[in-house]
Amino acid sequence: EELASLEELREGEGLVSLASEYPNLAEMLALKLRFKHFNIYPLWGAAEIYPPENADLILLATGDGRVFENSFLKPVKKVLDSGACLIANRESLESKDLSRILDSLYGSLDKIPPERLVEIATAVDSGLKPPQFMPMDCVRLALPDGHAQKHVVNILDKAKIGISDYPSANGDRRPRIEIPGVKVKVIRPQDMPLQVANGKFDVAITGQDWVREHLAQFPASPLVELVDLRYSRVRIVAAVHNEVAADNMSGLRRLAVEKGWNLRIASEYIRIADKFARENQLGMYKIVPTWGATEAFLPDDADILIENTETGGTLKRHNLKIIETLFESTACLVANRTSLISPKGIVIRDLAAILQNAVSL
Repeated sequence: EELASLEELREGEGLVSLASEYPNLAEMLALKLRFKHFNIYPLWGAAEIYPPENADLILLATGDGRVFENSFLKPVKKVLDSGACLIANRESLESKDLSRILDSLYGSLDKIPPERLVEIATAVDSGLKPPQFMPMDCVRLALPDGHAQKHVVNILDKAKIGISDYPSANGDRRPRIEIPGVKVKVIRPQDMPLQVANGKFDVAITGQDWVREHLAQFPASPLVELVDLRYSRVRIVAAVHNEVAADNMSGLRRLAVEKGWNLRIASEYIRIADKFARENQLGMYKIVPTWGATEAFLPDDADILIENTETGGTLKRHNLKIIETLFESTACLVANRTSLISPKGIVIRDLAAILQNAVSL
C-alpha cells in the first residue's frame, strides 16, 4: 500500500511529517509545496528508515540512486542537483591573495561526480517482501546503530531476550525481537531523544549525553530516563590547547578577561556548550557547531572544545588538555511519558525491569 501522493498531501488536512538531515531545505520545500500543516524532524542520518511510520516524506542525498535498490522507497520529486564545491570566507577573498590555491583546486573539482538530493515517499515494491511495519498499537522500540550494537546485544543476551539480524549483515534496520507486541527500528542515538519526545517511538536506548543535550533545549520534554545501562561510559569535558596558560575554568575565565577574548566554543553538543558558557560566566562567547572531528578546530577555529572522551587519548594526540569534566555519560533506556501511562506502559515497564536486572548481574 503506497503512501499518499504529493498532491494528496498538499490538499489534505492532516499533518505531514518530513524528516531529513537537511531540516532547513526540508522546511523550504514544505513551504514551496504549500503543505497546510507540517512538521520538520531534523536527523543525524539514516533517514531512509523513517517512512512510513515515523515520517510521511524524507529528504536525503541519494548519489547514484542505489538507496532505492531492494528498498521500499521511491523518489517522488527531485529537489536539486548537488556536487562538491569550493567555498571561501568573503573577508579572506577581499584581504588575501588566494589565486594560487584557487587555481590549483579548480581543475580537480570537475572530476567529482554530483550527488542528487531527492524528496522521498515510501512505496512497497511488488517484487519484494514487505517489511514488518510498526503498527501504532505496538511498543515502538528504537535501538542504536554503530559501535553500540555489540553492547546492546550483550545486555539482551543477559536479559535472555532474543533478537535477530542485529547487527544486520545486509544493512536491514528492522530487526526482530522476541518480545510480544514490540517492534524495532535501528536509528542514530543522537536522534532518539527528540523522536521519543515527539511520540515517533515509545522507548529507546541512547546516551545520557544526548538526553542532556535534548533536555537543555526542551526542559519540559516528555522524555523519561528509565534505566542506566552502564555501558559506553564517557566523560563530557571542556578542553583547550596545551599552549593556553590555564589548567581549569577559573584560570581560563581570568585569562579571557585579561586579554579581552570573545571565546569560541566548538561542540556537537550545542545546547550543553551554551549552558556551560552561561553557567561559567564566560562573558561574550560564540558557539561553533560541529558534526564530528571537533578536536581539529583548536586552536585556529575555536578556543574551547566540549567533547566526549573515554580515555582522553585522542585529545592528547591533538595537543589538547582537559580543564573541566562536565559530567559522565552512559547508555540508558528512555521512554515517552505519555506512552508510560498508556496501555503500552505495562510492556515498557516490564522491559525496563528486565534490563535493570540484567545490568545488575
